[in-house]
Amino acid sequence: MTTPDNKKSWADSLPFPKHWLGYIAIKLLVIALGVYLALRWKGIL
Repeated sequence: MTTPDNKKSWADSLPFPKHWLGYIAIKLLVIALGVYLALRWKGIL
């Protein structure tokens, strides 16, 4: 098996490669908000 010689970063496949850190931050905020709302809805918080 041969591997391709052109190695691309995973960040280059994003729609806006220079803002990959922002994508991760927004994703974490959405997950945290979902967990917070779920715990609040169940009466744990």
